[in-house]
This record gives sequence, C-alpha cells and structure tokens, in this order.
Amino acid sequence: MSDSLKMSGRDAQALAEAERALETELIRANPEMRDHISHARTRGDRIVFLSDMYLSSEFLEARLTDLGLFQKGDSCYVSCETKKSKRYGDSFRDMAEREAVSLGMISHTGGNYGADILAARKAGVRTEYFEHAHLNRYEQILETYSIATDGLTSVMAGASRMARLSVDAPSQVQAALRDVSAGVIAPVLAGYVLWILRRAKSLGLRRLYFVSRDGQILLDIAQRMSQKIAGFDIELRYFYGSRQALRIAELRTIDDEALTWILRRTGERSVRSYLARVNLTPEDIRASLLEAGLSERDWSTPLSEKSRKALGDVLVCGAPAEMILQRASDARDLLIRYAQQEGMLDAGEWGLVDTCGRGQMLNSLSQVVVMAGAVAPTAFYFQLMQGVEQTESYCQREAYFCDESRQSGYIKVIPDLTHLIELACSGDHGLVQGYSEMEGQIVPVLKAEQNTAVIDAGLPLLRQSCATFVDSLFLDPKAVDLGADTRAASAELIKKFWYTPGRWEARAWGAMPVETDHAGLTVRPLASPLTARDVCLAIFRLRRPPKARLWPQGCFAASSGLGGYEFIMRIGDWLNRNLKAMFRRWSSLSKMSTTKSHSVSVNQLE
Repeated sequence: MSDSLKMSGRDAQALAEAERALETELIRANPEMRDHISHARTRGDRIVFLSDMYLSSEFLEARLTDLGLFQKGDSCYVSCETKKSKRYGDSFRDMAEREAVSLGMISHTGGNYGADILAARKAGVRTEYFEHAHLNRYEQILETYSIATDGLTSVMAGASRMARLSVDAPSQVQAALRDVSAGVIAPVLAGYVLWILRRAKSLGLRRLYFVSRDGQILLDIAQRMSQKIAGFDIELRYFYGSRQALRIAELRTIDDEALTWILRRTGERSVRSYLARVNLTPEDIRASLLEAGLSERDWSTPLSEKSRKALGDVLVCGAPAEMILQRASDARDLLIRYAQQEGMLDAGEWGLVDTCGRGQMLNSLSQVVVMAGAVAPTAFYFQLMQGVEQTESYCQREAYFCDESRQSGYIKVIPDLTHLIELACSGDHGLVQGYSEMEGQIVPVLKAEQNTAVIDAGLPLLRQSCATFVDSLFLDPKAVDLGADTRAASAELIKKFWYTPGRWEARAWGAMPVETDHAGLTVRPLASPLTARDVCLAIFRLRRPPKARLWPQGCFAASSGLGGYEFIMRIGDWLNRNLKAMFRRWSSLSKMSTTKSHSVSVNQLE
C-alpha cells in the first residue's frame, strides 16, 4: 500500500505502528478457544500457534501473552517469516519439522475451511473445524454498513460476535434468543442510546430520566456506554411510570378528550379494562353500571359499541365522575411529590426517554410537573406513532428511528415495530399502577414485584447478551464515528429477523409475552407453534389462526415441525392477503365505473 501511495519510509512506518496499536487495543480472546487451549494443556499437549499473517511472531506472541493464551514453552510460526503457507500445506510440514513430530501427531484447530481443514488434511494432519467465530447473518449485515457508518457498525458486529461466544446458552432455544439479542436487539438499542446521549449533550441537558418499564434496559446500556465516553457528565436516572399511572394524573375534567382516552379500543375491551385506566373497578361503581344495563356477567367480556357508549355515559356524570376526578387529584399530588423527590423540579434542562408511542403518556407527565414549576423537558422516542396531536404540548418531542406523523425516518419497516421494541425492552418488575407514601418517601405501587412471565421467557439471558455486547463495544472516537447514523443497518436487521426467522429464533421470541392492554390484564405469546387442529380450523374459517395474528412469519417458522401443514398455511395466508387486495381493487374500480357512467349520462342529457 505504501508503494501504491508513494509514501515515504517514515510515513509507512508510522502507519504500521498505528495499525499495531489498534490491533493491540481491539484484540480479544475467543472464550471457547481459551477453554479449548486450557483443556489441551490439561491433557499435556504441546501448544503451537500457526498463522498466515504479515505481522511478526514477536508481536503475535506478545498479544497472546497479554490475553493469557501464550505460555513458556509454546511456539508461534507466522507465514511472513517462515515463507510457508497453510493454504498450500507446506506450513504444516514446516511446523512438524521444527517441532520434531510427525504430521499424524498434530491436531490442528482452525476457522478457515480451505486452509485450516482441507489443506491440513491433505498434508496428513488431524483437524477440528471451529466455525463459531464466523460472522452470522446479522453480523454480516452490520459489517456491510461499515463504510457508511465510518466503522461504527463494524465494531457492533465484533461486539455481537463476542457476546455470542461469551454468553452460555445450553439449549437451541436459548442459543437463538442469545444470538438475536446480541445480533439484532443490542445493535438497534445501542444505536438509539448513542443518539440519545449525543442529543442530550448537544441540548445541554443535566438529567435524563428513563421511564419504566421500557427504560430499564436503555438505562443499563446508557450507564455502560457513559463510562466509555470521555467527558460525559449527564445524570442518568430511572423513573417509575406507566400510561395507567401518568395519564390519570392529568385529568381535571372528564371532557371528550378524556373520554376518548378512557374508552380507546386497545387490547381487552371490557368494562374492567376500561375502568382500570382510571384506577376504578366495576365493583366501585356497581350501582351505576347496573342502572345503565351493564350486568356483572358483562364486566369482563368485550363490549359492543352500544354497551361501550353506555359506559361512557356512566362515567361523565354523578358519583362515577366524582370518584374518577378525586382519584385523579390524589394521583396528581403523589406524582408531583414523586417527581420532586426524583429531582424533576430542580433547576436545569432535563429529558425523558421512552420507546414507542403517540406521545400522550410523557406529555401527561410533563404537563403535571411543568404546572408544578418544572422546566419543560425534551422527550426522546425510538418511534413516534401516528396519532392525534395534543391540544397543548408540554414537552419537546424528538424521534430517533421514525416519526409517523411527520413521515420521517424508517416508517413501516415491519407491520408492528412496537411489539418487537417493547418486548426487547421488557422490564423485570410489574406494571406501575400508581404511587403511595411509605416512611416519608413516595414509592411506586407495582402490580407485581417481578414480571414473572417475561423472566420465565428468557429476559435474564436477553439482558446478559445485551450487556456483554455493550461491554465489548469499542467506542473510541479516534477510531470510529460515534455520531454515525446506524438506522439503515438497524432497519435491515429488524426486517431480516422479523420476516425470515429461523425455527429456534421463532420459538424463542414467539414465547415472549405481549401485554395487549394498558392495565396489563391480558397477556399472550407473540407467536406460538401451530397444531394440526389450528391449521384445520384456519382453513375451515378462512382466516389466519389467532396464534399467527401478531407475528405470522414467526408462527409459521416455529411450526416447521408440522411439515406440509406449514406449507398449506403459508399458501393460505398468501391467498387470503391477495384475495382481500383484489376485492378492494375491484370495489374501488366498481365505484369509479358507476361514477363515470353517471357522468356520461348527465353529459348526454345536456
């Protein structure tokens, strides 16, 4: 390279020194190979390191020693010094001669199938192929964006590989969960957190509050990253909150806007789930419900439009309305005291962090604390969804990945990005239902101390994989651009995983629980494997099975053991989607044709 660029000898030497310094800083020991070497030493085997490389054996021995792999009595042979190559097999013969052993006594482990396996076998050496260190399909995607991101996604690929090799996962399902966590979730969330930290620094924020439960893993990533970034002095804190706990504190009157929120059609659409949003149970307003014709047997079942309207009429007047507003007032007082306790009302600029939403939850929190004297915050989102704009905004909103209202960013990468991101950011504690006072402190009231469903589904392994990824991530601004935009790589990772999951990936992530309503009353797996009965019912009813509604690709991949049934379901799903599209087009054309015919007849009359 120095000859091609016509460099001076001094410049070429400086570049070589810089490369060696970077190698020294970046090189890591492969955990599996460390164990492999340790076992070989225990057996009494002699250890020889063999490499086709332009760096000297002295340099390689020093690095291997630093990593605890090279010991006194070991040997290291490098092609640039021996003038022999593994690819042609003469490197193995040269090593055998130097070590005074026969080729048949050598057991060689390597990751290049051509040079380390085929050539070695041809030379008469016993071999063991080690392929785990090769980049997997997600890491290859990250590596393809290396130039576009000035090296940032390349070090992400390396961090993902290190996490894969370091985190133990005994079963195929656990290994799939770990690999997706390290190769998809961690890079996507790391890109988001780097953007948050950069924006917070640029805006001069003093404090960042990561709102539960999605903010829990984001806070952990931010804390680990902040230790790697020189001069970062923003306070990072966790704030217990939820739609249920924050939206009610905003209520001062039950107007049309409030009623729209209370009766929004999301998740479970029962009397019990709607009332849970305002800290009520059906038993609290039993008489009013019965008077409106809402009997007890209907309280936990989906409401018809007529019954839903009747419930709305109950809530806007009389005792139910008074009860709601009183509970809203109590919730507001406790929220203000909790925010003050956590420093939100202190002087200085501050920010809030969430994942996905329309912005109402953080706007509710901002409204309460701003009216209590706080500085208006900046609210950061991974995804801002399409929704009704607030009549008055109490925070400045910024979206990282996409803002659907402004049609900016990477919109509709997958049908429901929210499910994937919120599952990736699941918290280990239960839903925050409100706040209470305990020994002079305001503490959150949790639905449960532990989020058992998601913990059992593999949350600890997900967290460990992401933590190992961040700890392994090289964030030296002299070598990589920390301000690079990694969203294109993130979008491709998300699409690759969502649309073409492997069988074990689908089973691992399909088991993750999705809360389908704001009160956490209904939980269902993201995607479960289909049974033969599910397939037969789906064909008979001409509709997609319930198990496949949230993530059809994952459901079908997880059901691969059904063989022909899976193929039938894929064909049926394709026909279902295309027939619906054809029907919509036909209906549209029919309307246009009718309108056109009417227009012609009028012209003829004229």
